[in-house]
Amino acid sequence: MIKLLFFLFFINIFFIESSFSQNTKKANKFYIEGNRFYSVGDFDSAINLFLKSLKADSNFCPSIYKLGLSYKKKNLFDDFIRWFLFYEDKICSENKDDVNYKLGESFFLLGEINKAKGYLMSVKDSIRFIDYPKYLSYINYNIDNSSVSFFEFEQKGLINNSFFQYSPQFQKSKNKLYYTVRKGKRLFDDEDISSYSMVQNKILFNNVFSYLNTDNNEGTPSISEDGSLMVYTSCEMNFKKNSCDIFYVEKKENSWSSPVKFSNTINSKYWDSQPFLYKDKLFFVSNRPGGKGARDIYFSQKNDKYGWSKAENLSYVNTLHEEVSPFVENDIIYFSSNRSNSYGGYDIFLLDNISSKNKSVINLGSSINSHQDETSIFLTDKNIFLTVEDKLNQNIRSSIVIGDILKKYKSEKKFKVLRTFDSISNQELKGVISIKSDLLETTFKTNQKIDEEFLENSIIVAGADGYFPLVTEINDRDTINIFLNKLTSKIILENIYFDFDSYHLDDDSKKYLNVIADWLKESNIKSLEISGHTDNIGNENYNLKLSEERALSVYNYINTFGISNIKINYKGYGSSLPISKTYVGPKNRRIEFTIINE
Repeated sequence: MIKLLFFLFFINIFFIESSFSQNTKKANKFYIEGNRFYSVGDFDSAINLFLKSLKADSNFCPSIYKLGLSYKKKNLFDDFIRWFLFYEDKICSENKDDVNYKLGESFFLLGEINKAKGYLMSVKDSIRFIDYPKYLSYINYNIDNSSVSFFEFEQKGLINNSFFQYSPQFQKSKNKLYYTVRKGKRLFDDEDISSYSMVQNKILFNNVFSYLNTDNNEGTPSISEDGSLMVYTSCEMNFKKNSCDIFYVEKKENSWSSPVKFSNTINSKYWDSQPFLYKDKLFFVSNRPGGKGARDIYFSQKNDKYGWSKAENLSYVNTLHEEVSPFVENDIIYFSSNRSNSYGGYDIFLLDNISSKNKSVINLGSSINSHQDETSIFLTDKNIFLTVEDKLNQNIRSSIVIGDILKKYKSEKKFKVLRTFDSISNQELKGVISIKSDLLETTFKTNQKIDEEFLENSIIVAGADGYFPLVTEINDRDTINIFLNKLTSKIILENIYFDFDSYHLDDDSKKYLNVIADWLKESNIKSLEISGHTDNIGNENYNLKLSEERALSVYNYINTFGISNIKINYKGYGSSLPISKTYVGPKNRRIEFTIINE
């Protein structure tokens, strides 16, 4: 009896193993056939065969793995995740790292940060995956900075009628939002400029700028504050290259001019796009050679006399990563970047003052930025317009979020405004402020906010056309008024000091003469006399010699700068030429320039 039971048991095991082997062979056959369709991109047929494979053997790991990949290729992410989770539940090991990595990536893109970290940390051979460090960095930044917020808003609306909508620009006088729209996700789908009425809360496809839309791609409009100038991008699409350039139209007598392409001071033969007008500056993005990263922010200055200046790289904002979509408000530049200190992909960053070249860039925080891509921003006093891109959404890739601002970024920095005036008439001048330090030199127009820290340990020089430059002292006031002397035939050099009974220049005097030498190089002066003067104390012959030695000291120092455009000589006058006939005080001890232009 016992022998019979053993016999029946082994017979049963034999049939089970035989059946199992047959099912596995059948599953493998469907798998191999499905793999052929997978390799040529026929994912529907591949999915059908992988499902047949799993019907034959529900534990056949290769088919589970390839089925998940097939759904991912079709952008059916729910099915992809379901099958990869099923793979995780099985005792499958061959593709374990790839499954854990792709699940970690997908859960991150879904915003499930902690779950994403768990799967990524389960990857044993992480070096196989190029983007592994990037995702781990995003995850850790999310966890460490979840409560950081420099800006808060409440969502009130959403523009999501097309596959893509981005680059919002609000025109206050018209209560309209202009933006770029692309209806499809294919490379050559047309991009156009569209608009949205904030009063009627509806899309206005046939807007005032509809005549700009052509068979080419048009987008990223920006309108000047007075509404007289609009800039935008037009791209010529073909199979050889995607060439984008920046154009402008001007408003004349309530109608817009024909589009004009900016010259090569702004455009290049590379990709130039995403322009933004702010005061007398044009900011834009380009991938031209010579930048810091793949795409950098550039700027050009409007000059009434010479048009737009040659575009310069905004080097103190740009990095090895991408910087795109510039927007400027109150001298704060906002932009999008995929740099490492990001919540995920592209985040919105800001630099507190566009004039500061020694200040750090900050991430706007978790109330603006997320695991998704925040690719552009526009702000008014009350509203925010934010472009958010969802990589997993196959129906609408990017949307424009409309919100009410609850808390705006508030600068903790202190600024000063410097203004220039005529010393006689008190009329305000359009001047320039040059700031010179050991590290850098830069120039601002007057009436601009200048970072107070930027002014520390620097020489501040005020100037204006037709006026003599003046080295300026900074006081505690937020606004500093500077009075300049008109350029005449005789100029007293202030800030030139000598020790008693000495003709050696001190360091402060040399710093001042550095400024004067730079100014002389750019001036139209043809001939100049440097004259030395003393007061009437002491022997006249001694005073004459001392005044000549002092004039010679200035002459020798000025000549070290190689000023070849001016004929310069020097002379000492002792006490013979006081400032006025009746004045006998210390101001007579001076250095003076006499301009001789025949």
